Amino acid sequence: MSYLVLARKCRPQVFEEVLGQDHVTRTLQNAIKSGRVAHAYLFSGPRGVGKTTVARILAKALNCQEGPTPVPCNQCTPCREITQGISLDVQEIDGASNRGIDDIRELRENIKYLPAQGRYKIYIIDEVHMLTGEAFNALLKTLEEPPKHALFIFATTELNKVPLTIYSRCQSFNFRRVSLDSIVGYLNSLAQAEKVAVEEGALRLIARQSEGSVRDSLSILDQILSFSSEKITEVQVQEILGFVDRRIVFEVGWALLENQVKRLLELIGEVYEFGYDLKQFLKDLIDHFRNLLLIRMGHDQAPLVDMPLEEIPEIKEKVREVSLDFLQDGLHFLVQSETELRRAPQPRLALEMILLRMARLREIIPIEAILEKLDRIQEQGLPSRENSMVFKETPPKKIQPLKEAQPDYSGQPRTEKPDEKVLEKKTAPEPDSGNPTGPPDLKGTETFSKEDLLEFIRQHHLPLAAYLAHGEVRFVDENTLEWDFKDKAFHMELLEGNGNKKKLEILCQDFFKRKLKVLFIGQGKEKSKGRRAGALDQDRQKRLSVKEALIQPQVKDLIDIFQAEVVDIKRPSENG
Repeated sequence: MSYLVLARKCRPQVFEEVLGQDHVTRTLQNAIKSGRVAHAYLFSGPRGVGKTTVARILAKALNCQEGPTPVPCNQCTPCREITQGISLDVQEIDGASNRGIDDIRELRENIKYLPAQGRYKIYIIDEVHMLTGEAFNALLKTLEEPPKHALFIFATTELNKVPLTIYSRCQSFNFRRVSLDSIVGYLNSLAQAEKVAVEEGALRLIARQSEGSVRDSLSILDQILSFSSEKITEVQVQEILGFVDRRIVFEVGWALLENQVKRLLELIGEVYEFGYDLKQFLKDLIDHFRNLLLIRMGHDQAPLVDMPLEEIPEIKEKVREVSLDFLQDGLHFLVQSETELRRAPQPRLALEMILLRMARLREIIPIEAILEKLDRIQEQGLPSRENSMVFKETPPKKIQPLKEAQPDYSGQPRTEKPDEKVLEKKTAPEPDSGNPTGPPDLKGTETFSKEDLLEFIRQHHLPLAAYLAHGEVRFVDENTLEWDFKDKAFHMELLEGNGNKKKLEILCQDFFKRKLKVLFIGQGKEKSKGRRAGALDQDRQKRLSVKEALIQPQVKDLIDIFQAEVVDIKRPSENG
């Protein structure tokens, strides 16, 4: 086959041609100049960034007839043979297929012989991490004290799989991913050498798809050049590589920011109908939100933002009003959802659910805000987090202030009083004489709605209303209000602690416009006028309270959300 692909045709032949690995090539050149060449090197890094290429250049620099020299001539016999891969003194071994102990034994036997014509006998083992444990152990002694004419160069993409015993006997060099701008410039020069015009946007798409790998970018460019030999446009690259049009990615991003659910579903359907790879689309969307976040933070300069410069001012204007927290949470959510989409049996449905959930991120109350609110409640002397439950807060009704001042429910003076229209007074009906448990006949005592009373209390003291909702309320006489909790002693104990009873009496006085006494009755208390009918044992009461607390739906939800473990529960009386 006469045609040679770009990845082989454009392979660097000297250190200066290696792209993006200056920290490695400079060190090796200085080592050759100073005569400090080690007997073993370990090159690690991503695929296609130049590990094997640098190993070959190092072999040529050491065995060149003009060397050792940091710049091999590439004209002498050793240099040409190493370039062609036919040198007897430089052996390239595939660690994936020659990974057993027998292969290493053979290497140990051959390493004793002098090189055929060069200065060094060099062994380049690619993907060295694929060797077995026994093979690594057989290599140790030879690697630590090889003959003077022998040199090892190991290359691997998974450094973590190389045993420390091997790593400690080598000089290690970490190869980095090549920057996007460097790859774009390199591809542009190659396109000019091939006499093909390629748009910069198309080159950036190729470089982005290669993910820092020069070899991958050359392979993609080779494919693009086969598609058209005159001019390569960005649209053509999108069609060949299956990329989604950037316009659609931008529109999906704005639909997410503006919570346009209908438009969002239409765009996903458009992407699906065109046959685009949904996984690649989500990846493009992640890159887009990364750019939005960086622009929102003020980092709108290259190379941080991978976006044409002419588009940045418009993007900056649109994201100015977007919450920074929403962009951060949205980007984090998309990154986590990438694995979910990759494994989904129905990718379109999975993508729709992912983006719909992301659009609703604005409605989620951060856990920090909940904890901060609980801390404020605790500082005000209300039930602490350990013995209180979290309830959804409803917007309070508007309260009209009155002229006269009344004491606040915390004992401090206040200037507001609820609207007198909250309570609708009616004449109390005659109680059923056949019902011995009903309230007594109280002349002049108003009937009232429990819901109205709880709504009034909820507007001024949300936790108090939550506890009271678990009991039944009735008048014992004109000035005594009785709250019956029956078998829900846990809520009754919460109300008896932390001054809650006094706060409730003040609220009831404002609601009924007269002084009232509030009694709590329930398990262990008399149901007539609130006197105890029989005292339960203290230990039994505590166990009962703990048991009732743990079966509450709100407490169960908190335990599930925070993955909590119940260590101890203190009653309000124990908290003071």
